[in-house]
Amino acid sequence: MGEADLPEVARLYLKAYGSSWNEPGAQRYLAKFQRIEPESCLVALDAGQIIGAVLAYSFERDTGLVLFIQEVFVDPERRKQGVGRRLISWLRDSFTLAAKVKVTPLVKADTGVLNFYNSLGFEKDRAVTFMDG
Repeated sequence: MGEADLPEVARLYLKAYGSSWNEPGAQRYLAKFQRIEPESCLVALDAGQIIGAVLAYSFERDTGLVLFIQEVFVDPERRKQGVGRRLISWLRDSFTLAAKVKVTPLVKADTGVLNFYNSLGFEKDRAVTFMDG
């Protein structure tokens, strides 16, 4: 995801969450994560149109590299088609060179969202290691 994608990603964010928040506010919110760690902010495209996004950031701790997934959202018309799963997979793949990556999902969400994360191997309040080691 590049800086030029932010307006389209902000519109998708509002659509995905059914939010009445304004586009400039959503764009400023999403831009913070893109500026922190652009390589951990990815979009899924279909025919050149953004249909989903994941925004994450990482930092080193004594226990290894920690990755926080801040946002994952998909166009409501494209849900249940594997877009979110692919986004998480791409993010995981981008961290395969790190010796140890843990993801701590801080999920306070409905059952559908929790089921999505559980299907990817995440459990509430438990860190997930991407690589053995």
